[in-house]
Amino acid sequence: MAYTRDGIMAQVWVAFGQGTGMFRVSQDAAMELHRWYYNAITEEIVSTVWDKEAVAVLERIRAIGRLAALNAANLGATAISADDVFNAANQVQKTSDTLICPPAPGPPTLKD
Repeated sequence: MAYTRDGIMAQVWVAFGQGTGMFRVSQDAAMELHRWYYNAITEEIVSTVWDKEAVAVLERIRAIGRLAALNAANLGATAISADDVFNAANQVQKTSDTLICPPAPGPPTLKD
């Protein structure tokens, strides 16, 4: 089966969830992840890059999930918020060297 933009976004969500472990993810947090990555999944990434870079990218997404869960736990929250995703993605992408790491899209507009 050929890769698609929606299929890659689904893989991003799964990898994020793997990183969060048993921590609940709010809908706003899931949509914040979408806001960061969906537009970064270009046709070039779908057609030629994903096959080679998916493992590295998805490991960074897992790291974002782990850091978002840690941040939420440190605040005593019961779920990961959009702010947790924003802050974790910002931090992980500072050291990332993958092709699908867009700059921060600005502060989250959704609130948990």
